[in-house]
Amino acid sequence: MIYQALIINCMNNIVKQYFDKGSFLTVKNKTYAETCLQLFDFQTKSDLIKNDITSKIIDGKYKDSKASIIAKQTGIVAGIEEITYLIKKRTNLKIKIISKDGVPIKEKDLLVELSGNPLEILSFERVILNILQRMSGIATATNSLIIKNNLKTSLSSTRKTLWGLLDKKAVSIGGGLTHRLSLSDEILIKDNHIDIMAKNLNLTRLESLKKILTFIKSSQIKRPFEIEVETEKEAYFLNNFYQKINISASLIIMLDNFESNIAARTIKTINTPSVIFELSGGINESNVNDYDRVGADVISLGSLTHSSKSLNISLRFI
Repeated sequence: MIYQALIINCMNNIVKQYFDKGSFLTVKNKTYAETCLQLFDFQTKSDLIKNDITSKIIDGKYKDSKASIIAKQTGIVAGIEEITYLIKKRTNLKIKIISKDGVPIKEKDLLVELSGNPLEILSFERVILNILQRMSGIATATNSLIIKNNLKTSLSSTRKTLWGLLDKKAVSIGGGLTHRLSLSDEILIKDNHIDIMAKNLNLTRLESLKKILTFIKSSQIKRPFEIEVETEKEAYFLNNFYQKINISASLIIMLDNFESNIAARTIKTINTPSVIFELSGGINESNVNDYDRVGADVISLGSLTHSSKSLNISLRFI
């Protein structure tokens, strides 16, 4: 029992190491802060805020005003850290934070108060709301999927994102895992990598898998690595050869587009405590419960970020 508990704890640590990069997604991290600034600058430049013809028409001397950012539906708020940082870095406005990231909100809840020149508030209004609405929408959808279905398997995003790291931050706030943050983050050998090698070297896919594992062994890689498979046969071959050559780095097998019953059979047949399984492809809200029961470690859904609905949030002057 003690040994089994140690194995489970070790696997949980590997899942966290490979799939959970939420701690990096803060403006205290230079890379993430720069990503936020680049997005904000792109959005404001695209909105041509310096050529706001409406504001020019009503231009004049205005007293500083206050505006409230208010929720118009129930959800999980996200993006507060980002807009706070951006407002302080790129505007003359002042911000008062009322609600924190990750907090459940309901209709009419006050999230943030802005103060300053009313025309400046109006110039940045849409960009600020876009960030809050999208991130809150993703956080809400992620949290809802986990809670509504009482998921036991960890839920993760993919790299199918519109706003990159900000989308992944929103998934993290909603209770999901981030997966890789970039191509430099972790090793993930996908089907196209395998196919390219097979074609280039005139190998079968199984021979390509063998060559990849041999290279990983000789490279003395220590971090966990992941390989995508398309069939049970590939999964069994991958596991058997991995065990045979005794690679020290942990193996993660991604079962791509497996039907839930086949995924369950594959995992049960391999039954190796040192191997972690990710399920990906064709999984959605209607069938996620089926995949939750197969015994995998992680379920990845691209829909968390590529098909998210914004949470309804608005700005009103006080």
